[in-house]
Amino acid sequence: MDTKHRTPYLPGRVLAALLTLCTLLAGTPAAAHEIGAERQVFVQVFEEHLDIAVFYLEAPGARSGLLLSRFDVNGDGKLQGPEADLAGRELIGRMLGGLQFEVPGERPRATAPEIKVEVRQGRVAAAAMVSYALPALQAEATRTVIVRALSGDVLESEVRLLAGGALLPADAASSPGQLPSALRRGEEIQARFVATADALPGDDDSEAPAE
Repeated sequence: MDTKHRTPYLPGRVLAALLTLCTLLAGTPAAAHEIGAERQVFVQVFEEHLDIAVFYLEAPGARSGLLLSRFDVNGDGKLQGPEADLAGRELIGRMLGGLQFEVPGERPRATAPEIKVEVRQGRVAAAAMVSYALPALQAEATRTVIVRALSGDVLESEVRLLAGGALLPADAASSPGQLPSALRRGEEIQARFVATADALPGDDDSEAPAE
């Protein structure tokens, strides 16, 4: 999955959680963000799909100001409705620029897109999530996920790779505490996950009620 040349698709079913995390990110004090744009990437791996959430703060000053001047049609200092939709289309390339997501040996299928854009303390913040359907894993089967930053002018990102559903880290190096959080140009982060038999759908160990 090369997001450098392709617009991803985002599932509406995760929008509530996405908006909450976007608010937390955008509400960070401005004094901590004087350098430029910032990006956080959360990848959660399940037995039948992969969710990628991206949270982005545009650089303060001219770049955020330019977005507002282009898309804040009514001049109220906010991006809402059609304004936010248009701004989201503009930002999605920046949000995912230079990133690649790969599941070796598998062909993920994307779902429908959704993105959230807000203005906080004069800065434009955006959150998006792309969900990819994957073949269901059998018990004890493993899945590897790789996140790459291409060479060149690529924004440094904070990345988290997490297990979801019936999956667990397959080795110590794949546990959240062992994975690097900073992803810089030309680098990659990868983790391997295993499907646990007792948590897969249909494996219910509960006892039948007594008659």
